[in-house]
Amino acid sequence: MKTFEELQNIWDQQTESNTKPAGADIIKKAEAYTRKIKRNHFWTGIILGLTSIILIAYYIWVGAYRQTLFSLGLGIMIAMLLFRVILEWLSIKRFKELRTDISLMEYSKLTHQFYQWRKKIHYSITPVVYLTYIVGFVIVLPVFKESFSKGFFLYIVLSGFGFLLFFGLLMIRIIKKEIQLLDFLKNIS
Repeated sequence: MKTFEELQNIWDQQTESNTKPAGADIIKKAEAYTRKIKRNHFWTGIILGLTSIILIAYYIWVGAYRQTLFSLGLGIMIAMLLFRVILEWLSIKRFKELRTDISLMEYSKLTHQFYQWRKKIHYSITPVVYLTYIVGFVIVLPVFKESFSKGFFLYIVLSGFGFLLFFGLLMIRIIKKEIQLLDFLKNIS
């Protein structure tokens, strides 16, 4: 059996990392994560919105509505981007419901609901939107092949699929980061 002094020495030798963070630190960290998530939603909406505007302008500029195949492909691409913009807007709206001035139980409940919502978007809806967008791009390619030189068509194919691959990998990375941030908020309670 150890004496009180031995137990006291063991207690004193504990490192600072074993101590639990203070409540104020957790709240501060949660608020920082909340700001980061809001900022990510904002920029995602801006990027997708600008891309939609560019595609709509291109649709009008080239008169895509005169060619059925081209109109269908470009229309699918625009529709998928606008659908994703709407989802981001709804996410921003739902995220605003996560106020920090409510009870911990209520905050935990709302955080969990938001977490489930975002997981559904990221793991179910986003892959469908992304693949449908690629289908739209593939539908447009025969029109590009007829309209442009062989070299420029090859450039469009390589740069288009290269961008889609890069964007897909970037999207996976962003989704992983957001899920980690949401995990933190969900596990606060």
